[in-house]
Amino acid sequence: MAERSAAPSTDRSLSWRDSMFVLKLPFLHVAPGDSGVWGLKKNFALLELLERLQNGASNQSGMADDTLKGMGERIIRCDEDESHTASMYCTVCATHLCAECSQLTHSTRTLAKHRRVPLADKPHEKTLCPQHQVHAIEFVCLEEACQSGALMCCVCKEYGKHQGHKHALLETEANQIRASILDMAHCIRTFTDEVSEYSRKLVGIVQQIEGGEQIVEDGVGMAHTEHVPGTAESARSCVRAYFADLHETLCRQEEMALSVVDAHVRERLIWLRQQQEDMTILLSQVSTACLHCEKTLQQDDCRVVLAKQEISCLLETLQKQQHQFTELADHIQLDAGIPVTFTKVGAVPPSRPRLAGSESINVDSSMFQDNRVHIGPKMEIRVVTLGLDGAGKTTILFKLKQDEFMQPIPTIGFNVETVEYKNLKFTIWDVGGKHKLRPLWKHYYLNTQAVVFVIDSCHRDRLMEAHSELAKLLTEKELRDALLLIFANKQDVPGVVSVEEMTELLSLHKLCCGRSWHIQGCDARSGMGLHEGLDWLSRQLVAAGVLDVA
Repeated sequence: MAERSAAPSTDRSLSWRDSMFVLKLPFLHVAPGDSGVWGLKKNFALLELLERLQNGASNQSGMADDTLKGMGERIIRCDEDESHTASMYCTVCATHLCAECSQLTHSTRTLAKHRRVPLADKPHEKTLCPQHQVHAIEFVCLEEACQSGALMCCVCKEYGKHQGHKHALLETEANQIRASILDMAHCIRTFTDEVSEYSRKLVGIVQQIEGGEQIVEDGVGMAHTEHVPGTAESARSCVRAYFADLHETLCRQEEMALSVVDAHVRERLIWLRQQQEDMTILLSQVSTACLHCEKTLQQDDCRVVLAKQEISCLLETLQKQQHQFTELADHIQLDAGIPVTFTKVGAVPPSRPRLAGSESINVDSSMFQDNRVHIGPKMEIRVVTLGLDGAGKTTILFKLKQDEFMQPIPTIGFNVETVEYKNLKFTIWDVGGKHKLRPLWKHYYLNTQAVVFVIDSCHRDRLMEAHSELAKLLTEKELRDALLLIFANKQDVPGVVSVEEMTELLSLHKLCCGRSWHIQGCDARSGMGLHEGLDWLSRQLVAAGVLDVA
């Protein structure tokens, strides 16, 4: 089938050169083109024959390459002259050339245009298809079912298992993947830089918190180490100083409270001793009157008759003294107990500079009370009740006072009543809420300890008016320390504004920021919620745990 020939055949035959081989194909009736038999894609029997011949030649050359690899570094020989070592690669001819052969073989005008690159920049050799080893892999199958074996040659694409599948060029797909890898690498570098920068900041923050030694130069230029306190040490110093001031304040308040108790004890003891002396004198007078009566009884009739007027005056005097004693005993309860109540009137805490970048330290607000001492069974509290007209202020007042419903009558001026609740005595001033009377509210602010603001929950259209009046009220300097109790009245009516909705509509959390306040739903007719509001006032005014407010 094949014979050796020194020159290529010129008849209708296909030549495949490897040193000295010429294949004659008498059955071929079509002259091959420039690409030879490789252009006849449909003659697969011929392709397989050429594949075996090429594999045999490549195996022989592979043995030589393996020998060179075994020697250490692989040496690529020049394809034109094997005694030369190749230094460049022609991408068009696909040949390894040395510099001298490159000049000789590519000296013509056509070959000079070939692209020649150093061996280090040699393009990757195309991978052959494992199913059709003559053909290089040129395409990528895009079907989901073929992802495990997506690489294919032209034969696989046209006639193999990937026939009719969506595909893309291998080079295009690889370039897209390379672009995505480059983008990912850029993102990774950016992410790495961010992590590194964050780590450096963490190290700096740790050093700032812990503090340590730092090298500094003095005025002469001499370097020496100096201890730099960290923020942790500064925070501890700030807390110690804060509580030292607080301790001094508490000590002063303790001394003042003890002085109040001592003064009360002294006054009470003086009064009791004075009462002892008065009782001693009274007993002496009574004893004298009794002796005088006994002596009179022992005398004769004439003397008894003559002493009638004197005895009558003496008995009248004794009756007067007995009446006075009875009134005194009814009004004064002989009890050795000394009721002590600590009020929660707000006191300004000792101010300390806040550390830059540090968190705030929350301390119980009850520590900031001035701990004023009230001695007595009832503590009097001045309360002002305000709100728009028709909100139910007077109805609430008389419900608390007399526990009865009063038909609403517009208040012209004011009402004042005293309401005793638990251990507190509220003096409540009910001021009219009509528009022309509101400028008079400021005359009732002096010495006010609590403000009760009443809002009609039924009138949604007047909520903004109530918000405006409440905002003006909270800006008054005389009321800056006063407690604020908001009664959302008429909660028994269906469809009214709820307490939660009213809190949102009036922005109470923002409006009352920095102030002790509470909103309580109530019904002035039934009294629902009124005592809960007074309970809140009692808890705010009386220090918890000192005296039971029940």
